[in-house]
Amino acid sequence: MKALRIATLSFILILAYTFSNAQEITKNAEISLFTCSSGEELYSVFGHSAIRVNDPTTGTDIVFNYGVFDFNTPNFYWKFVRGKLMYQLAIQQTYRFLQVYKYEGRSVKEEHFNLTRKEKEELIAFLKKNYQPDNRYYLYDFFYKNCSSIIWDVVTPQINAKLHFDSTSYQPKTFRQMLHPPLEEMPWARFGIDIALGIPADKTASFTEQMFLPSYLSKNMRHTHRNQPVNGSKRILREGKTLVEKDESASPFILFTPLSVFWAVFILILAMTLFFPKHKATKITDYVFFTLQGMLGLLLLFLWFGTDHSAMNTNINVLWGNPFALILVFFLYKKQQLVKTATLVILILSALLTLLGWNFLPQQFNPAFIPISLTVILRTSEHLLRMKQDRTILSLIRRQR
Repeated sequence: MKALRIATLSFILILAYTFSNAQEITKNAEISLFTCSSGEELYSVFGHSAIRVNDPTTGTDIVFNYGVFDFNTPNFYWKFVRGKLMYQLAIQQTYRFLQVYKYEGRSVKEEHFNLTRKEKEELIAFLKKNYQPDNRYYLYDFFYKNCSSIIWDVVTPQINAKLHFDSTSYQPKTFRQMLHPPLEEMPWARFGIDIALGIPADKTASFTEQMFLPSYLSKNMRHTHRNQPVNGSKRILREGKTLVEKDESASPFILFTPLSVFWAVFILILAMTLFFPKHKATKITDYVFFTLQGMLGLLLLFLWFGTDHSAMNTNINVLWGNPFALILVFFLYKKQQLVKTATLVILILSALLTLLGWNFLPQQFNPAFIPISLTVILRTSEHLLRMKQDRTILSLIRRQR
């Protein structure tokens, strides 16, 4: 493993040295945008973007990839969770880059930037400078600074012309709405993302902000124009071709989606509430359910206040994923009436607010949150009614005495 790391590092250093000392680009040089389709893993489901520099005259054919991070970073996972992981610019040989995507069954589309020779020289000079060890690292932000959006930030300042957007191609969407289509075949991933993302994800993305997704970067750059034409066109990105075709294997049918699972859970708990209200299994179910609800609430608060992930701020999923449920767990079947009653009231009102404010609250909810909220209302209502009945029975006993 050590020898492999040394060999890989040596290759990268040789590649970087070769590029940094390459002669100036020729008139045949092309700079293009690579847009890669989604993969099967969650980290790759939204696709990828990169910049290719190809000069057949000098034999230079490399890819500038802003989506690289180092697993050997100290405290890697802790930094990743807290939103403090540094991403970096890397250089790869184009044929190796394409080999990886072909192996993964993901398509790679190439579209050429429509630039003057001077603009190409300035862009390549910037990329060279940006690749220097002191400049290649950047703090990743999923919505505002990732492998896709940073390409817009890198390319457009090198264009010596005022840019105009074709507004007819712009369709206003929130960040969350833009994330949902790539997740259609991954309902559990969508469920998790809808839990983790707060109100900032429901902000309508502007024309340029939409470019945080590779497919939108490609689409919106094709609808960005300059004042004067270059090579007979005012567009800054020309239509290209697909270099690697996507593997169109049939997607597996997903039976157990979050919606179906949590409706089944609700029906099961409803049956237990109606027919076995005092059974040991019902009590265990309460402990498990409210513990999970409370732990989720603590996680949401940590993502909100304990990390730098801006998209996870102000997350009102804490209404139904409420941390107060952990307090209830300690008093669920005990006689501390005041604390128990207060906690039950907080939980039932929060869950009711989720459902009643479904179309009015500033955050979009996942449909699977409906049966979860109903389950919260069902079990908290049951405990409140039982407490009232117990007090009534106790009052009658006292009167008889």
